[in-house]
Amino acid sequence: MSLFSHLNVLLVGAWFGMYLFTTFVVSPAFAQLFPDAAIRSAHRQVLGRQYARVNGPLTLALLLTLLALSLTQGFSAARLTQWGLLLSLSLLIPLHVRAASRRAAPPRWITHVTLLVGLGLCGAAVVA
Repeated sequence: MSLFSHLNVLLVGAWFGMYLFTTFVVSPAFAQLFPDAAIRSAHRQVLGRQYARVNGPLTLALLLTLLALSLTQGFSAARLTQWGLLLSLSLLIPLHVRAASRRAAPPRWITHVTLLVGLGLCGAAVVA
């Protein structure tokens, strides 16, 4: 495996780990700490801005690494799958943010689909 391959797996793992942590630790904690939906929503927005400050550069690094990997080693089926899954995430994440800004939490289906796409992204990164 090349340096780009290792970096790709590391960045995908970091991205997915952040999403898992917020989904299974932060969100349930917010539900218990802030039973009032309006207060919980306000706290989610603050957390979301902090999350974006870390996740934005992480996602950019992932995209640049995948681009470098694709250009130097070719567009294999696993890499094309990874590109497709990243495109899916680029559509799901704004939907998630928009839904969460109107409610105390985004709809469960958005979370479930994002989890499945993230899991697929991990698999594609390891295979690529």
